[in-house]
Amino acid sequence: MNKSGRSAIARSKSIDQLLDEDREKREREIQVLILGAPATGKSTFIKQFRLHYGDRFPQSERRTFHDQILQNVAFSLVHLMDHMERLGLKFHAPSVQKLAEDFRKKHPRISLTKLTKKFKEENEKAEVMCPVTTRAELTKRLSSLDVYQPEVPNIDDMHTLWADTAMQIGFEKRHAFETDKLTFSSEYFLNHIGRICHPNYLASVQDILLIRWPSLGVQEHQFIIDNFLYRMIDVAGQRSLRKKWIHFFDEVTVVTFFVNLAAFDEYSEEDPTVNSLYDSLQAFIEIVHSHFLDKTDFILFFNKKDLFAIKIKTSSLSQCFSNFKGPQTLETCIQHVREQFLQSKPQQKQVYTHVCCAIDVTFMKDLLSCVIECINDVYIRKSKTY
Repeated sequence: MNKSGRSAIARSKSIDQLLDEDREKREREIQVLILGAPATGKSTFIKQFRLHYGDRFPQSERRTFHDQILQNVAFSLVHLMDHMERLGLKFHAPSVQKLAEDFRKKHPRISLTKLTKKFKEENEKAEVMCPVTTRAELTKRLSSLDVYQPEVPNIDDMHTLWADTAMQIGFEKRHAFETDKLTFSSEYFLNHIGRICHPNYLASVQDILLIRWPSLGVQEHQFIIDNFLYRMIDVAGQRSLRKKWIHFFDEVTVVTFFVNLAAFDEYSEEDPTVNSLYDSLQAFIEIVHSHFLDKTDFILFFNKKDLFAIKIKTSSLSQCFSNFKGPQTLETCIQHVREQFLQSKPQQKQVYTHVCCAIDVTFMKDLLSCVIECINDVYIRKSKTY
C-alpha cells in the first residue's frame, strides 16, 4: 500500500474514533428541561445543584453576586416605600424625602410583564433577521438578549433611607396589608442590610439562594454527576414564546415543572383577575399535553412549602380552587393541589411529585439525591427502548 493509501486509512480511523467518542459522550448525557412560572424556584433549584454537585460557589464567584444582592436590597426598600405611602408615613427630614424620591426613580420595582414584552420584541426582531433552526442557535440568541440592565444602587443612600425612623415603622407594620406584601426574600435582605452594605461583605450561600432576579430566554447549566453529564436547560418567558420553542426540546430525558404553592392567594401581574397558582396549573396542562413531549416523563416540584404552611393559617385554599372543602390543614391542602395537577395529565403520562422548600440547603441535599436517582432510572428505561 502506498503512502497516500496509508494516510487515508489513518484519517478514516481517526474520524471513526472521534465519532465513537462523540457517540459515547451523547450516550452518557442527561438533559433536564426546567419549566415553571416566574418566582417558582427554578433558579434556586439550579443553585442547589451547584452547591451540592458543582463548584459550591467559590469566593471569587460569590463576589459576582454583590451587585444583584444590592439591587435586591434597593427593590426591597422601594417596595417598603410603597407600603409607607399606604400607611401615610413620611420621611422625617426633607433631604431624606428628596433622596427617597430620587431613589425610587432610579430603582423602580421590576415589572416582569414589561420585561417580558421587551424581550419578546427583541426576540422577534432577531427572528426576522436570522431565523433559528436548531436548539443551539436558539440558546445562543436568547442568552445574548440582555433587556435588563438596572443601575447599581449607592450604598450610602440605602444606609440613609433605612436609618430613617419612618422607614423602620413601615417595616414593623409590613404585615398590615393583605395585598402587595413584602416577599420573604425582601424581608431577609432588609433584615441583613447592615451586613450586606459593609465594605468587606462577601455573599453567603443563603444570600445567593434568596436572590430574586428575572430570568428570560434559555439558559443552560452543566454538571458531572455519577460520570453522567447533566445538562439543565432553564426555559423562561411567556407561554406564547414557549410554544415556539418547545419542539427544540423533544429529546430531553425529563421535564421538571415548578409550582409556587404559596401563590394560591396571589394574582398575576399581567392580569390581576387571574390567580397565580391556577395560572401555573393551566401552564402545566398545556405543556404536559404537548405532543412534542408525548414520551417524556415529568417531575413536579411543589415549592415554597414553608410559606404555604404560614399562609393557609389565615387564607383559604378555596381562593384558588373553589372545589376545595377542607379541612384547612397543611397535608390536606397540599394533597388537594397535587390532585388538581395530576388529574389534568394524560392517563399514560408518568409524573413524579415532590413537595419542597428550595432554599432549605439540608432538605434539598437529600431531595436532589432522590431526584437524581429518579432521573437515572428514567434514563436507563429510555435507553432500553431505543
